[in-house]
Amino acid sequence: MSNNTVIGQKEGKKYEFKRLGFYIMLEISADGLVCECTYEPSPNGAPLSHEELVNYLAQAKVKEGVNDNAVGELLAAATSNTAVFGHPLANGQPMVPGEDGRIALVTPDALGVADDDQDEDEDDDKVDFRVVQSFHNVAKGDLIGQVLPPGEGVPGMKVTGIIIPPQPGAVLELVLGQNVVLGEDGVSIYADADGRVFCRGGEISVEDVYTIKGDVDFKVGNVLFNGFLDVSGDVLDGFSINASKGIKVRGNIGVCRVESGGDIVLGGMNGQGKGEIVCGGCVSANYINDVIIEAAGDIAVDAEMRNCIIKTLGSVRVNKGGLSGGEICAMGGVEAATVGTVTSLRTMIVVGVNYRDQEEINQLFNEMKQLIAGFNAGKGAMDKNAFGLKRAEIANSIQEVRSREYAGCNPKVNVKKKLFDGVNITVGTICEEIKEERSGPISIIENTIEGGFRYISLTDLAVRAQDIERAYVQQNEFMLRKGKGVA
Repeated sequence: MSNNTVIGQKEGKKYEFKRLGFYIMLEISADGLVCECTYEPSPNGAPLSHEELVNYLAQAKVKEGVNDNAVGELLAAATSNTAVFGHPLANGQPMVPGEDGRIALVTPDALGVADDDQDEDEDDDKVDFRVVQSFHNVAKGDLIGQVLPPGEGVPGMKVTGIIIPPQPGAVLELVLGQNVVLGEDGVSIYADADGRVFCRGGEISVEDVYTIKGDVDFKVGNVLFNGFLDVSGDVLDGFSINASKGIKVRGNIGVCRVESGGDIVLGGMNGQGKGEIVCGGCVSANYINDVIIEAAGDIAVDAEMRNCIIKTLGSVRVNKGGLSGGEICAMGGVEAATVGTVTSLRTMIVVGVNYRDQEEINQLFNEMKQLIAGFNAGKGAMDKNAFGLKRAEIANSIQEVRSREYAGCNPKVNVKKKLFDGVNITVGTICEEIKEERSGPISIIENTIEGGFRYISLTDLAVRAQDIERAYVQQNEFMLRKGKGVA
């Protein structure tokens, strides 16, 4: 006859069973998830049997998670008269608490953001260590995240068969930062400006200013940002930076590509003939040497501009130093302290011309050339009427481009101190190479009365060459009428 007792304790429950041959204790943990066994054999009795163990487990109300292997190990120990202490017989299923409410960010792939720094044609094994950007760009109106509700959790089960109710997660305390709005559904978060997403805990925002404290190097990598980029240091050779709303580099830039839809401000740049600036606004710098620049606005340099290839719809100004070497096409005019060099370094300046129109005209002339060559080579394969119509169409297109007028057009070159010989200047429709050195301050505009250039006292670039020349034409007409005795 067995003798059993139940010992109730705060830590859990213990069930003791004794009979001749052994002592056994079943201990259930306080959380009800583990049932451990202690078995001590005694002389002059049969060891524990499987039927007895099942009966003891039933008396302890253990009916879930009984491990058959553990039972076999216990019975084997009993058969060999071996004591067992803390032997786990059954394990319950712990409750899984629900996840806390959180913000699920929309991935760049879901936004349709392409990786511009990878080339599908390149060897897959090639690694570009300059590509380390860890954030993704968003545009105004993009879905950038969703508020996920807290999870309910998963219920557990004690070894006694009692269900453990799950603990739900905490509700997210959402904090909407700058440039984000919550959708009407109360869970969708949208960008209210271009920029990069910043999310920490329950706070989310879109930052439209990206500040780099130091250099753009291998630690920072190439930068592609939908906003304004502020670099406190330099941009080292081989890196590219692109920011849609503008760029400010407080240091210098090496052999790099710099691109922005807004203004670009930099300390200086030595592009070694390979560096590029593409700007949808204005460019300003202390110096720019050996750089290819395409800009929609004005280009202002304080000290020096040398050996640059420039195409701009604005003006080019070198405030203190010289403009020497390279090719400059500026619709809004050119001004510098000195133009050219003593050594007659090849310097070409074209003012008052929209370079995009010029490129379009060149393309149309190429089409005309190919049309005529194809017609002559075909020996009548093309209908003459069709040829004539196509030729007239291209000629009309050329005339249309040439007839375009722009408010910012100013065919004018200002030289404050000295214009060196050897400089090639195109003003309006007149192109001349300067044969002798001239001292400033002078302005150079087209002389529509006598042909060639008109060298006059310096006037600001804000004063359009067309207005100045119109005054000369009116004065000339007045003198002609006066000479004929016409009032």
